[in-house]
Amino acid sequence: MNKEKIIVIGAGIAGLSAAWRLQEAGCHVTVLEAGQRPGGRIKSIDFHGHQIECGAQFPSSGYRYIPPLLKEMGLWSRVRALSALAAFQRGNHLYRVHARRPWTLFTSGMLGGAEAWRLARGAAGLSWRARGIDPSCYAAFSAFDDADAEHWCRDNMGQTAASHVIESTVHGLYFHRLAGTSKALIAAIMAFGGADTLAIAGGWQALPEALAAMLDVSYGATVERVEELPGGIRVLVNGEYLHGSAAVLATPAHRAQAILAAPTAVEARLLSVKYAATIHIALGLAPTWRLPANLRGVYGCLLAPSEGGRIAALTFESGRGLAGGAGEVISVMLGHQASINAADQPDDTTVREVVTELAAWLPDLSGAIVATHVQRWPAAEPLSPTGRAKAVAGYRATLSDARRIVLAGDYLGSPWTDGAAETGHWAARHLLAGRTSSS
Repeated sequence: MNKEKIIVIGAGIAGLSAAWRLQEAGCHVTVLEAGQRPGGRIKSIDFHGHQIECGAQFPSSGYRYIPPLLKEMGLWSRVRALSALAAFQRGNHLYRVHARRPWTLFTSGMLGGAEAWRLARGAAGLSWRARGIDPSCYAAFSAFDDADAEHWCRDNMGQTAASHVIESTVHGLYFHRLAGTSKALIAAIMAFGGADTLAIAGGWQALPEALAAMLDVSYGATVERVEELPGGIRVLVNGEYLHGSAAVLATPAHRAQAILAAPTAVEARLLSVKYAATIHIALGLAPTWRLPANLRGVYGCLLAPSEGGRIAALTFESGRGLAGGAGEVISVMLGHQASINAADQPDDTTVREVVTELAAWLPDLSGAIVATHVQRWPAAEPLSPTGRAKAVAGYRATLSDARRIVLAGDYLGSPWTDGAAETGHWAARHLLAGRTSSS
């Protein structure tokens, strides 16, 4: 393999993970990135005296692929566990709960006794079946990919828990509704158990930057086409051809669909996956502003889309436990439909409407805002309709060693950062195993 030239298209976490593992194995690897920075939707910025996250917000201690990369890049000492306190919406109230103590959904008053019992019974059965499965390997949940999540959760956990706990979680983290989502995604979420949410001092973008610094990455490299040839591949990039022995195509599905020549039927199905959009709005507040008592120490709030609001989730910088800053920062993520509706709005209009909506819980917020930042993600998270986990499992089971273009990316994994990293690891392992077998 040390004579193989592998071209990795995309410097998001999937592409960087694949490139790093291939380089470790002795391959000559070139990474092509259309943008001017690595990381894709991992994006950290300086804002209001803090290093805030505009992309990946909720990395977990249950991850299996990101932690080894952090350790190999010398970043593990900067990892911090965040507050385990969160808040869920029901009606006009935000109920404070503990992420590792599910009974606080009852003791907080959010769920009644019968509602909490029905949720616990339904969740326990699914969690038991999902125990031991790697939550970031979405293909491993193909056996659960047989039912619509909304119907299954309503029938097994009750209407209230389905709409105010499960759907709030899916909408808050992945920006889409429960209807049309597979039960496989709920099983993958349950497989995390009581994991902690993490932060990295200095921002999560430190990881892709460290990986990219160890690799041969070309920025501003716009790939127009990638195709398989007898004995190799060629990539049309910035109007010129680049040849290699194999390629990892690690871009979002719609981009891969546009550039992959002659996809197989299985590949074409995978590449048809749609995405949920979000808009991330950061509000920097005056140093004298304080959260209301019921939200102090809380890191994130997951709001219920069934209540009709536009906001999917809120995070509070004070809940991250990282020192510094010129005052509190509230990060707001909009749900998919709200983001589509606001796609053509000026940023200041979107901010104004969001602040108006927040007044229900933070009535003194408007006058305390001293800085804002808006980040739009038109393709934030892949949707997980029934059939996607089975399609990914089928692709992995049937991909021939002779195929010299291997797909990686978020649409092939669980819809979180570690899921994308897992697809890069798998792509690298597949290429290495195939080339070793051939030789």
